[in-house]
Amino acid sequence: MTYFMTLFKLFTMYFKIGLFNFGGGLASIPLLQRELEKNGFMQYDEFFNVLSISQMTPGAIAMNTATFVGNKVAGIPGAIVATLSLALPSIIVILILSRVLKQLEENIYKKAIFFVLKSLTTALILYAGYMIARATWIIENNIEIKTIIISIVMFGIAYKKKINPVILIISSGVLGYLGLYIM
Repeated sequence: MTYFMTLFKLFTMYFKIGLFNFGGGLASIPLLQRELEKNGFMQYDEFFNVLSISQMTPGAIAMNTATFVGNKVAGIPGAIVATLSLALPSIIVILILSRVLKQLEENIYKKAIFFVLKSLTTALILYAGYMIARATWIIENNIEIKTIIISIVMFGIAYKKKINPVILIISSGVLGYLGLYIM
């Protein structure tokens, strides 16, 4: 495949993801993972490593993932193409919808549509969580008890203590660096 064909595939893939991405970056994970494998850009395990990095870096998860993947596949031009093509549908749709939604402010059908879209978004985020958990908790058909325990403890801390996620990320990195993984 030529370099320009690779850039074109990146553009069409991320444009499609951007066009059908309801609910933000986490909700797009199942579609993104499927598209990356289908196009031969990234394997399952590698995708979840990139996703982890994307969650830890500043910015939107989907945009960070697009930038990382684009850079891996086609260097800096790939990063630019993937990132811009992911954002382009949102820009177009927002420009169109902002005018329409303003006119339909109290419309009962609009409210019904948004009710269903919020439900769909919740389902997609839950499915993304399931996919991440499966990739993290089951490695080569072995259940990783340590990662399950760490996940539950971190969830409990985040839920009960309302600690800033940045502190949890840094704490996890320090624990990993200190050898928690090899224990």
